[in-house]
Amino acid sequence: MKYFTAEQYRKMQIRGFLVFHESEEDYAADRQWYVENDRDYEAESIAFYTYLEPIITRHMPQELHEAIQRGEGDLKRMGMPSPEFRRRAEAWRQELQREWDEARDAYWARYKSIESELPEERSIIHRLHDAKIIAETISADEKSIELLLDGSGSMLGHDHLFLRFEGVTHYESLSSLLDNHWLYEELDLGGNGFELRALLDAGSGLQDMNELIIRASRVSVVTEPAVDLSSSNGQSN
Repeated sequence: MKYFTAEQYRKMQIRGFLVFHESEEDYAADRQWYVENDRDYEAESIAFYTYLEPIITRHMPQELHEAIQRGEGDLKRMGMPSPEFRRRAEAWRQELQREWDEARDAYWARYKSIESELPEERSIIHRLHDAKIIAETISADEKSIELLLDGSGSMLGHDHLFLRFEGVTHYESLSSLLDNHWLYEELDLGGNGFELRALLDAGSGLQDMNELIIRASRVSVVTEPAVDLSSSNGQSN
């Protein structure tokens, strides 16, 4: 990925995490809602922080780390921070948002400059977010690749999406594609055709994500599979 990298995606999870209650009243009401629904606010807050902790500690500004050490705020329990801690955390959140916006704008500027040279199916590919790859078939000569996706959770809403890449000149993935969820994609020119780069959730946490690269001359997309691949064990490079 050149724009929507795995590390950029991880940073965006921090951005979503850095949201505080507006007032003590809101904080108390939220905690009471957890009690009424037989849930443990503090335990869930700690669990969420633990999930994000490797990323948070890798990117946290020194001044925010020092503020936590001084007891001005506690990201682990997500209580009510001091006004100064909130200000510092919000500044960090805005910085993370700015990084993402810059990557997004750079990608779309590139995309718009080459849009007419990309496959007509580009608009469908750009709506695959949250689709799940349930089968993968690579031809013996590695010139064609077929992917079957469960698109019921995607922006397209179809139960099945069948993608067939032909005239493949390059294929690369960090691990098996099976059961990966589609997050973000980048379409670009590559070789004598186009290049698809996709960031995938491999299902084992933010530290283990997958990236897919396919260079091909053409791609076709149908909303029902041309053949039933649902029982296939799949095949990866």
